[in-house]
Amino acid sequence: MPKAAAIPLGLFHMGALLLATPCVLEASQSAVAPAAKYQAVIQSHDKAVFGDAALELRRWMIANDPHYPKYHFVGPESWINDPNGPIYHDGRYHLFYQFDPIVNGRRSARCWGHAVSGDLIHWTDWPVAIWPDTPQDRAGVFSGNTFFDDDGALCALYTGNVGGHRETNGILARSTDDGVTWSKRVVMNNTQRPNADSPVHWDGFVWRDGGQWQQLIGGTTGGVNRQGAAWLWTSPDLKNWTLEKNIAPTIRLGAFWELPYLIPLGEQHVLFVGAGNPYWVGHYDSAKREFTPNEQQAHSVDTGHYYSFNLNMTDDKGPAGTRRQLMHGWVNGPPTPTKSVPYWEGMLSVPRVIRLADNRLWQEPVPELLQLRGRRFGREEPVRGDALDITATFLPGSDKQFGVKVRVSPDGREFTRVFFDTATRRFGVDGPTLARNAAELKGVRASGTQESFLPADAPVTMRILLDRSVVEVFVNGVAHTARTFPSADALGVEVFSEGGAADMKSLEIYELNSAWGT
Repeated sequence: MPKAAAIPLGLFHMGALLLATPCVLEASQSAVAPAAKYQAVIQSHDKAVFGDAALELRRWMIANDPHYPKYHFVGPESWINDPNGPIYHDGRYHLFYQFDPIVNGRRSARCWGHAVSGDLIHWTDWPVAIWPDTPQDRAGVFSGNTFFDDDGALCALYTGNVGGHRETNGILARSTDDGVTWSKRVVMNNTQRPNADSPVHWDGFVWRDGGQWQQLIGGTTGGVNRQGAAWLWTSPDLKNWTLEKNIAPTIRLGAFWELPYLIPLGEQHVLFVGAGNPYWVGHYDSAKREFTPNEQQAHSVDTGHYYSFNLNMTDDKGPAGTRRQLMHGWVNGPPTPTKSVPYWEGMLSVPRVIRLADNRLWQEPVPELLQLRGRRFGREEPVRGDALDITATFLPGSDKQFGVKVRVSPDGREFTRVFFDTATRRFGVDGPTLARNAAELKGVRASGTQESFLPADAPVTMRILLDRSVVEVFVNGVAHTARTFPSADALGVEVFSEGGAADMKSLEIYELNSAWGT
């Protein structure tokens, strides 16, 4: 859950939303008819009215902003960040996410947006789910997760932000209409903090173990030599919570942890925390309530423009109807540089299926994405496009680096490069477009590199998902995400090898259609 200091405060009086945020729409933005229509119904609970207005705005944004994604989930407009409480139930996927809707020309304090899908790819916007409309969450409805209680009602347990790390509350929200409307109850208050430096609630993950509810919350051990902590709390009834312990006392990484998740995969458990994107594979002793990693060295979920992963969602769509663990993540970056459209910032990654392989995390985009594939390019055919699914397999040779350039300009001077380095066995994304973005756009940084776990001379298969201003790359089950803001006419694709020759064994490139029907 990032960054309490950046969250504008909302003022509330008798249940009515009064906005007091510094971000005001420019006149040119407020004049956009689809945005005005959407903002006019932003507080509506009518699913059809809200969804129709959001879809019209999304299609307009795709047509008018070359950086607005076609198949990654993004807010219709304005800011989004953490995916919250994604959950699968009765054949339908519910996605909640942190969202700053525009109300009366200003950004609201953080809310939970809501969208539903039957396939994880085509989403329908539902009304904003949870507003910051009580004194206990007046500075924002921050991150948390969803689950079903013993009576079958959809519940959310989230961080009610009052003063960032200084003051939060754990708020239990309950819905009996599939998440359209909610009732709230404070179940953890600021006086229950683990210590003076650790909030009582920060990014909770809830599960049931026998007759007891369990919740993992981010924080710190506190004090001078503080370490990040994953605090375990237990409850018999979701209303009364007891602090148990930090489940990972042997791990030393960072002074504060966000987003703790303890996920069983196969015969082991994986601990994920937000301090960067580290994870550890190991063993969880439920009697001692302690996680022991197989090794102290952490690996990274994604070393690029990616954070706030959420692993709450499971479904039954694995092989032969088996359980499938799904991960959503926030793809961060700057606001769109396109000044003629309403402000928007942030998106979510394509949902990823995760599993363990060779004692490490294996990630791949959900196979449902394949239904968006359109035209397949011939191998000798010139390729142009801003929404592509590329799979390229190389046999390393005498080369130093090889890979694929996307968003290549007509003169070849502008491009985004997806590369594999033969000496380090790492891969990443760079190029002159990213270098220019870093110089011109606040919030853009180099995306770094990611380990591949591939031995020397092994074939290298790159799966590249290009969606206008985002590139997601998968090599050997490892993921790396980059944001890039190229010129609108930079649409070419090229294969390259530097410092020697590499043998390209196969290449498949598909256009991907819009998930929003345009």
